[in-house]
Parts: sequence; structure tokens; C-alpha cells
Amino acid sequence: MRLLNNHSIIERPGQDELLSIRNDLMTVYREIDGAGGADEGGASAEVSAELFPLRYARATPRRFPRRRVPGSSRTVLDHAQAPLLVIPDGPGMASVLPYDVLRRSLASRGVDVLMMEHRGVGLSRLDSTGADLPMASMQVRSVLGDLLAVMDHARVQKATVYGVGYGAYLAQGLAALHPDRVHSLVLDSPLTGVDDEKAGQRALRAMYWDGEDPATATTAAVLRRLVEDGVVDGHRAGTIVLAVHEYGGPDAVRDLVDLLAMDRGQLTWNSIRQVLAQSWLESTPYVRELDLVAPIAHTELGSGHDADGDPMDTLALFGEQSRAVPGFSGEPLDMHDLSTRITAPTLVITGGRNLIYPPSTARSLAQRIPGASLLELPGTGHSVLDSHSQVAQVAARWSVAGAGHLLPERAADLAALPATPVNQVLQRGLQLAMTAERLSPWRLRFESARARREEAHADPMARRSRRVRLD
Repeated sequence: MRLLNNHSIIERPGQDELLSIRNDLMTVYREIDGAGGADEGGASAEVSAELFPLRYARATPRRFPRRRVPGSSRTVLDHAQAPLLVIPDGPGMASVLPYDVLRRSLASRGVDVLMMEHRGVGLSRLDSTGADLPMASMQVRSVLGDLLAVMDHARVQKATVYGVGYGAYLAQGLAALHPDRVHSLVLDSPLTGVDDEKAGQRALRAMYWDGEDPATATTAAVLRRLVEDGVVDGHRAGTIVLAVHEYGGPDAVRDLVDLLAMDRGQLTWNSIRQVLAQSWLESTPYVRELDLVAPIAHTELGSGHDADGDPMDTLALFGEQSRAVPGFSGEPLDMHDLSTRITAPTLVITGGRNLIYPPSTARSLAQRIPGASLLELPGTGHSVLDSHSQVAQVAARWSVAGAGHLLPERAADLAALPATPVNQVLQRGLQLAMTAERLSPWRLRFESARARREEAHADPMARRSRRVRLD
């Protein structure tokens, strides 16, 4: 899976220039091997002497928010507000470049924001000699140690931690094992264990294969027939349907399946399939790099472990990727147990149409964490941080201010906020692609010509009779 060594979109030597032109990057040197303080109870594991540069970005507000003095109408600057540590989904997602706008937006609203570039990814990919970090150094406990080292280097004793997916898994571990370092938690589309992917797989099959949801029962029936007739590959259909559902919801899936039933929509279907199969999705330097961190994703967290090859297998791609590393060896942390020990005020966020880690996973987590609040947003999918940045920023700011528990009362208002521009473009592109296939005059001409050929093949006299009439 080392896809970057020969064909990088951005050459690695450009990293030095990138570092020299940014004034928001910090470096803390970390042990390549070992947990370095991430063990329960604070006991440090034995580590090697070899170090690597771990980078993190920090955006500090030019002016701090103001707070009202109790018993007075006077306000003063609030310097006591906890910084915000944002951990994106991953483990291969970079932090520095993809979330630059997010950090600046939050800082402009008075939030002190930190984001760590994970070991093995982007600006934290190389050791001190410029070589790739060894895959053996990729461990969840080591990453937890990295987060603590970043907080220590930034002189942050306590932070509000916003984690998404895998980032939420790390946030839970940080809050449970080091409660003195976490002011409050926001867990967005949280990963809670190896069974979560399977729960998402079951939820998608229930909607689009078994037809258990009345709203999608007809779509499921048509899709089953298309698979039986060989129009679409049932084993690959799950990942495509999941992608369409994520950006367009059940209506978009229904429209695409209806097009396929009318012998159209193949261009859209195949385009999505080809995009999902492209290796550059796994290897865009400084944005998304999965090759080195594969042991975390597959060996430790079991991504793709439940791929079964049956129709609508949403884990097929993850299952193929997992073959490059040792198989699932068991989770490094029992997060279901640890979550019950979290004491920080916690807001759990889930999208109503999230079929990656479905709402049932978030609800169960919110019940396990003492005093946690649950914010369900209908009409949104996985990762509010990426799909609805305005909602994520409100959740972060309110949690920093200690008011995250009030947001579930505003669920309807938050759900009405627009999607991020990138998501809007993807949604619109999907709609346009299907509209083009539905209305394209070239498609109509092609179908008309094919119908004439079939008619002539069935009745050779048909073409001759038309010619006679024309003559």
C-alpha cells in the first residue's frame, strides 16, 4: 500500500518550503516507538531513543470573547476559556492543510484551536532523516501519547476535545484515561469499537436490500431485481449506494436506481464506482494518506474485518485494503468500558442518515457516558465537521463555553444550516449527472437507434417496408 514513494502528487521535498512559509506550525519531537505516557494511570511505556518531528497547527484569536461580570452589566475579556483540540476522522486524514479555513474561522470567533498532524500522515510522516516512519510505530496508544505531548508543548492543561469518527475514538480514550486534561467533549459520528462498521453495513442492507424501511422498500425491491438481472454487480453495489446516500440521501438513491431500471444511469453508476476504486483517494499527500497508518485502521481497529462479499457489502473496499497488513488482532482499548468512566461534559452528535456509524451507535454511547447529551440532526450523514461546518463550529464554541448540553434543544435550527460548499457541489454534481442521463438527447437518439435495430432484427421486412414507403 506504499503508493506515495514513486508517484506523489506533491513531491515530499516540498515539505520544507511548506513549513517555511507557515507561521502557525509547531514541532514537538516524539519517540518513534512506544506509547510515551498514553498508558492508563500515566505510566510511560519503554521507548526507543529515536525521535521524529510531530507537527501541529495552532490558530489563536486576535481578541478573546467577553463575559458578563456577575451582578453587573459590565463585561470583561474572558482569557480563561479552554482551548479547542480538534481531531478529524482518520486515521489517515491530515489536519494542517485540509482544515486551515476551519481553524481561522473559529479563531476569528475567539476560540484558541489546535490540530495535530497524525504520525504517518502529511507533515508528520517522516523521521529526522527524511525517511517514512516505520509501520510498526503506528499504534493507537502512541497516537494518544502524541496528543498529550502536543498539549504539553502548547502549555494547554485542559482542552475541549472535538473528535470525528476515529478522532472521536481517540477523544474518548483521552477523556477516560486522562480526565484531568479534558474540559469537555464533542463526539461527532463517533467510532466506539470494531462492531460499528458491521452495524453500518446492517443498517444499509436493511434500507436498500431487505427493504425494512417503508420509505425505501420499493427502491430495495428494484435494486434486488437489477442485481438478479446482472445490470449491476451486487458485491460492489454497497459502496456505491452508500456514497450516493451520503451525499444525496434516499431520494438520490431512488432516482439512480430508477434510472438503472430504465436502462439509463450506467454512466453515473460507473463513474462513482471508478472514483471509489482510485488509489489517489488513499494517497493525496498532506490531505489523506492511508498507507503508513494501515496497521491502526485494520490491525488494531478492524476496519474491513467484517467484509463478507455478500450483496451490498459496504466494507468490500476496506476488506481489500486490509490485506496489505496483518489481520485484526484485537482492539487496543475496551472503549465500551472506558466510555462509562468519562466525567467530562459530553455532547454526542449523529446525523440522521449516517450509515457509516449509524445513529444507534451514537445513542448507545450517549447512554453509557454519564450525563452525556445527544444531538441528532435529521438529513445529515457522517461527520458534521466535514459536511456541515457551521453546525460543528457552533457545537465547538458552545462546548468550549460549557453550554454544549443546551444544543439538543436547538436541533431543528442547527439542521437548517447549509452544508459546506464542497458538499453542496458534490450534491449538485450528483443531481446534474442523473438529470443529464435522464434528458440527454444523445441518449434518446442512441435508444431510438437501438430500438430500430432490435425491430429490424426481429422483423427483417420492417426496414424494407420503411424504405418502400420512403421511396
